[in-house]
Amino acid sequence: MLSNLIHFHFHRCLDKAAILLPDQSLEQQEANRWRRLCRVTEVEGTKSLLRMIPICMTFIVMGVVTSIGLTYFIEQADHLNRKVGRLFVPLPILLWLYDITKSKSAGMYVKFTNLLNEFGYRKYAPVIGIATSMILAILCCITAAKVEARRLGIVRDHNLIDKPEDKIPMSMFWLLPQFLLLGGFDGVSQTSITSFLIDQFPPLMHRYMAHIAIGIFGVGTMGGVLSVYVVGKVSEHGGRSPSWFQHTLNKSRLDNYYWTLAALTAANLVVFVLVAMWYAYRDG
Repeated sequence: MLSNLIHFHFHRCLDKAAILLPDQSLEQQEANRWRRLCRVTEVEGTKSLLRMIPICMTFIVMGVVTSIGLTYFIEQADHLNRKVGRLFVPLPILLWLYDITKSKSAGMYVKFTNLLNEFGYRKYAPVIGIATSMILAILCCITAAKVEARRLGIVRDHNLIDKPEDKIPMSMFWLLPQFLLLGGFDGVSQTSITSFLIDQFPPLMHRYMAHIAIGIFGVGTMGGVLSVYVVGKVSEHGGRSPSWFQHTLNKSRLDNYYWTLAALTAANLVVFVLVAMWYAYRDG
């Protein structure tokens, strides 16, 4: 219904697609393959999609942080000591704790959304959630960098650099804080991003929401692969120094990569805040 339609003043050039020409009948304009007459709802829906692109671009960096938890974090844990006294703890315990944290943090976000809804500010809940998740991502990367620096120090002290298959005398639970932070980050980010897309996408696009959300998260994961390649090439300094990514973790410098991701995520947070302040929100 046109009564609920929001008219966006930017990209006004697109309004021409819904303008009736005085020298042609409605049937002639609808039949013209080179100038198809669009509905006002279609034009405003297109504007709505265009204005969301800058914010959606910031989600890619968030996907990069998610990808390291499902790859490098697991690989690190696999080579650490899994014993607590005489008890052998299986590696999936970290993933189980990650899943619990992810679920609990998503539930806390929903409660926060309901609280804002009582005061009439529900439309800002997704943006606050996304910014909060970015802060958790920064803390996760910083924690991971410090823990990895400690792990590499133990590797050097015990002459394990060329022994990638040997267990490192360091407890697997040193990685627990970064897994918990990653779970909190993923729980809040995925829930708030999905909520943002549902709130801000044109109603006509809601049927495609599941595919769009999966596509955005997938692009972020692909960005993780690209970031490893780019950071690896840059760290070589034109071949003058070894890449941060070697064939084994003991020879790699994942701590430097984690610091790079922390800085990149911090910059991404600043960009997101600026874009969110400029963004024209749909009330629902």
